[in-house]
Amino acid sequence: MVEELSQDDNLKKAFDLLKMGDTKKALEVYDEVLDQNPSNFDALINKSLTLIQARRFKESLKCLESISHDSPYGFDKMLIEATCFYSLNQREKAQELYTKISNVIPPDSAAIVQIGSKCLEQSFFRTSIEIFSKLDDKKSKFEKNYLLGLSYKGLGELTNSIRSFGVALRVKPDFYQLYPITAATCFQNNMLDEGDKIMNILKDEHNALFQHVAAVVSFYRIDSTKESQSINP
Repeated sequence: MVEELSQDDNLKKAFDLLKMGDTKKALEVYDEVLDQNPSNFDALINKSLTLIQARRFKESLKCLESISHDSPYGFDKMLIEATCFYSLNQREKAQELYTKISNVIPPDSAAIVQIGSKCLEQSFFRTSIEIFSKLDDKKSKFEKNYLLGLSYKGLGELTNSIRSFGVALRVKPDFYQLYPITAATCFQNNMLDEGDKIMNILKDEHNALFQHVAAVVSFYRIDSTKESQSINP
């Protein structure tokens, strides 16, 4: 039985059990809390997240059935459902939910990067662009353009990707990890001179990294040259 504690105390107890890795007992606490109050939405959300950790995705979805998308917990519900649908290989349903999320997420939300990155990770590139575009251009100019560049690259829109990477590099020219990505994207887009210039800057500014990545990046240049020759024999 759940101890004679307040519901908040029992939620904390379940959270502490999770930190100790005892998923089974944590779920038992959530179940008994919900037996006492089926409308405890905090318990429903937390139980659903715990079920995701246990990879019990269908049960996680069922746990959220009583929560409306229009409720104050609707945003959390959509995020959890999208994760479950993706994990169940129901990509279309996951994509629909991420699109809904992109339409309602506030421009000042701290979750923009987290949610957009989830879409990027799951290859929902068009939705990640919609989400990352909401980042404040003054406060997050580098992060916004770096993430947009990755999203456009995933879509195969290389010109837009290069443009975004270029803005990011102008904001933070010492972010050397971005140079080889940008150069490789230039080579993929048959912009050989631009790619060479970027790699030469990296060579001058961070020779150790240049030596580490040069062989990989040069593959894209060689491949791009072959492609051009096959198009223009």
